[in-house]
Amino acid sequence: MIIVVLMFILWQARLPLWNNHLQVDIWVWWERVDYWRQNLSFAGMEGNEILPLTLIYLFVPILLVPVGWLSYGNYLPAALVVNLTVVAAHIYLVKQYASKNLIWLWGGLVALGPILLFRFDALVTLTLLFSLLAFIKRKFAWSGFCLGLATGMKVFPVIVLPYLLMILIKQKQLKSLLLLLIYFGEALLLPVLIFFLLGGNWQQIIGALNFHNLKLISIESLPGSFITGWSLITTGQPPPLLAGYGIWAIPGPAALFNRLWVVPIGLVYYFIWNQRSKYFNWSVPLALMLVFLVFSKNLNPQYIWWFMALLPFVKAGRAIWVLTLAVTLLNQLVYPIFYTTLIEEFYQKNSSYWVYYLLLLRNLGITALAYLSLKTLYPDSSKIKGKLALK
Repeated sequence: MIIVVLMFILWQARLPLWNNHLQVDIWVWWERVDYWRQNLSFAGMEGNEILPLTLIYLFVPILLVPVGWLSYGNYLPAALVVNLTVVAAHIYLVKQYASKNLIWLWGGLVALGPILLFRFDALVTLTLLFSLLAFIKRKFAWSGFCLGLATGMKVFPVIVLPYLLMILIKQKQLKSLLLLLIYFGEALLLPVLIFFLLGGNWQQIIGALNFHNLKLISIESLPGSFITGWSLITTGQPPPLLAGYGIWAIPGPAALFNRLWVVPIGLVYYFIWNQRSKYFNWSVPLALMLVFLVFSKNLNPQYIWWFMALLPFVKAGRAIWVLTLAVTLLNQLVYPIFYTTLIEEFYQKNSSYWVYYLLLLRNLGITALAYLSLKTLYPDSSKIKGKLALK
């Protein structure tokens, strides 16, 4: 069954309905790899938004391309195979450490579609899972190192770090805390040093971080959906569509949302700190991810996997999985299947409102998942710890 699901996703990835939109990121990967191949250095590379560790990962598909055959046409399928292997590693971890029953995960992967094969987010969540599993096994050096690698690829995993430190503080394991932080810092620093050896510099790293900071409010985000809805109510048409920094966006207080997520995440941590639990609870990273996504100015389609990858370890109930499957299916319908309709018909021509409603339902579903995940953090919200819903 695992092979069937993986092959189905790979088959989808080759079809124009999905491939034409999704391969945009792989083309950017190829541009970065080809730049280094032609110059044997990253020096002078401009407009790059990819962090050093991920840049190194982009060279892995080259290992699958025969010598002398390197081109974008051959790099693309190689990248798909590499990312498919990462997804397969996720399934292996779930079977080993979470549940032998993979039916919900299989359904989730099919509903999500092939987007993970065109993005590196699965590698980030895989490394994050390694970190959390190592922490549970009390291998704090490995936990810190893997968490540092995950953060070095995409910054969002750092929101889990205070939770791990909190547990060690409550257990009065200051030496373990220091060890975790040291290896976390080493994992952040090592790819940067390799990047420097490959010709990169600090300005390029800062530029990559600023690239994401300068993004406006994306149309896929929850704030974007609400701003669009308010515009429909008050003016009878969607807000102006803006393009830039790799996304479609709308006018709004983007600078505010760069920092607004800190408040709800801080409140979650305040509640966790006041609890007496000294032991790791998978529901906490899940709640942190969902709360972060709800208040983020960007909620790209692949971000659904950030919390979905954690669900088997939380041992979520049927109701949560059904809601997640609905969210992932809506996610795939909006992007890539009807994304052109969303851009050209809804935002630009003020028609085809139904595609906006699909996006709004997806975002409301994510909000509902965030609420349910937070509810489990209250001691009296459920008699069974770690359950997100009654089975």
